[in-house]
Amino acid sequence: MRLSDYNLFLLGDYSGGQDVQGRLAAGGNVTMTDFSVGTALANHDIANTLVAGNTLHLSSGGVWGDAWYGNGYNADASVVYPRGGVSQGSPVDFAARGTELRALSSRLAGLPGNGLTTLESWGGVMLLGTDPGVNVFEVDASAFTGAVLLSISAPAGSLAVINITGDSATFSAFGHMFSGGIDQHGVLFNFVDATEIHANAYGFWGTVLAPYAHVTFNDGSFDGGIYALSMTGNAEGHINALADRDICP
Repeated sequence: MRLSDYNLFLLGDYSGGQDVQGRLAAGGNVTMTDFSVGTALANHDIANTLVAGNTLHLSSGGVWGDAWYGNGYNADASVVYPRGGVSQGSPVDFAARGTELRALSSRLAGLPGNGLTTLESWGGVMLLGTDPGVNVFEVDASAFTGAVLLSISAPAGSLAVINITGDSATFSAFGHMFSGGIDQHGVLFNFVDATEIHANAYGFWGTVLAPYAHVTFNDGSFDGGIYALSMTGNAEGHINALADRDICP
C-alpha cells in the first residue's frame, strides 16, 4: 500500500480547511469556506480531486478538478470549477481504505527499531538513522510537548518511519531540520494509537498516518499527506508526497 495519492485523506469529516493543493477525500462531510483544492495538480490531472462520502458544503472558493459527493451538495454561486465539475457518486471505498490504513499502521508499529532517538534537555528531539533503506524510530508522544526542534538525520533516498505512541499528541511552534540527505519525501509519522492530535503554528514535513485520530490543526501547514480519522482547522496542505515504495511486506 502506498501513501502518495492524496494530500489529505480522512475516514470521517473535514471542516475549516482553506487550501489543499492536492487531492482531498473524506468519508463523511466536507465543509470549506474561502477555499481552494487541487491548485497544484497538473492541468490534466482532475480525477477525484475532492471527494465527500456524505455531504459536500462549499462556499467562496474553487476546485481545480472533479468533485464528488455521496448524499448531499450545498454550494453558493461563488464556488467555481475551473477545470472540472461536480457529480454525485462514490469513487472511493472509504471502509476498505480504512481497513488498509489501520493494518499498515499496525505493521509499521511492529517494525524493529534501528534508529537512535535522543531527547535533549533543551527541547531537541533528535533522530539519527544510518540504514540506506528503512530507519525506524520509536518516540513517545509526550516528547513533542514543549519541543524546540525535530531533527531527522538519515541517508538520501531512505525512509524514516517515526512510530509515535500515546493516545494524544501536541505539536506547537517548533522547527524541523533535515541532514544526511533525507527530506520530507522520505518521512512517515505513524501515530500508532493516538485518538487526538493537536497542532498549532506548526509545519509537518513528511506524511502523517493516524487512522484512529481526530486532528485539530490551525495556522500551520503539512508538506506531505495526512491520512487520519477526521480533521478540523485551517492548516494548508502542500504537495510533497511520500516517495513511492513498498513499506511493508
